[in-house]
Amino acid sequence: MKFDVIGINDYIGKCIYDEAEDALMVDNKIVLDFKKRYKEYLRYTKFLINTPVGRNWISFQFIPADYQYLERKFAIITAYNPKDLILNDFLNFIRNTELESLIKTLKYDYMTSIGELFDHSEESFIIYDIEKKDAIDIAKQFDQDTIFYNSGKEISITKCDENRDILKYNYEKHFKGF
Repeated sequence: MKFDVIGINDYIGKCIYDEAEDALMVDNKIVLDFKKRYKEYLRYTKFLINTPVGRNWISFQFIPADYQYLERKFAIITAYNPKDLILNDFLNFIRNTELESLIKTLKYDYMTSIGELFDHSEESFIIYDIEKKDAIDIAKQFDQDTIFYNSGKEISITKCDENRDILKYNYEKHFKGF
């Protein structure tokens, strides 16, 4: 059974789901092949991004229609569940409090965020105007496996230990002419 799910908001992209194939297609080209490693983990991960002017969800299937959410560089980082070790709520709260203290010490502009995967959610921080290398360094201090990063042209999920993008999507062309 195959059906289309509108992705990248209501224009250009479509998510094509099939029992055998999973891909995000844009202009009849596969831009993300979910059969690759981390398939289940990545295709459903979404983040609630907060800005001073509002909030919206972002994922590799749904890019905010309003470009202003993406104009500034940002990283989304949590201190929850280091190296995929499931900690209790209290320990995760303490770790995130330490992360927030570090962000404040480094004087980054930040807001709270929520990352969701299926029925699991983790409190996170969206850190504005941070370079990707600096975001990875912070995430490593809290033993995180990956970060979500927006460069202003593309979004990526980057494996911290390897400094390697395991998923990347250039959304810039969707906003040309708008």
